[in-house]
This record gives sequence, C-alpha cells and structure tokens, in this order.
Amino acid sequence: MAQLRHDYEYFKALNAEILVMVPNGPFMINRYLDGNPTPYPILTDKGSKVAGQYFQVKHFFAFGTPTVIIVDRSGKIAYTHYANSLIEEPGNEEPLAVLAELHEN
Repeated sequence: MAQLRHDYEYFKALNAEILVMVPNGPFMINRYLDGNPTPYPILTDKGSKVAGQYFQVKHFFAFGTPTVIIVDRSGKIAYTHYANSLIEEPGNEEPLAVLAELHEN
C-alpha cells in the first residue's frame, strides 16, 4: 500500500480516488493506520465477501493476493491486476496510464 501513498497526488490529478480494501477488521486497520497514515481510506472486508465478487485470487485458504481494480465513471471495470503472491505490490505505472487514457476521453 505504500506505493499508493507515494503517488497519491498523481492519482488525484487524474480525478481518481483510491480505496484500499483488506480482509482485516477495524481493529487491525486502525492499528496499521496509527503508524502508517494514508491520504485514502482503508476499508474492511472481513470475510472477503466483496473480494470474492471481484474474483480476487485466494491463497492459503483465506488470504487474497493484492489486487488493483479501476472502475470508470460509468461503473465499468477498466483495468484489473491480480498479484501472483501475498507480498507482491502491484506498481502504479500501468494504473496511472489507464487513468490518463480515461481522463482524456
């Protein structure tokens, strides 16, 4: 999630909002935020119900891999990236390029 924080101003310049969703409850999210403040919200998806609706790849029976989904203004999914492991953090280059293209249209 740190890479999102570093490029947040680029996402905002493209009229995009970042929403991070994790399979932890509020206690764990608040604990993380105490030492790692973010300019975007981190939402709880305890039980991974929402992740399942977006076909997030699950490993180790319960944990999903980091996933990036860009939804355009009409609600259509314009970009997805599913990481190959739990520790892989998708880069920002591709999502920013997709957002730039959407922003131009």
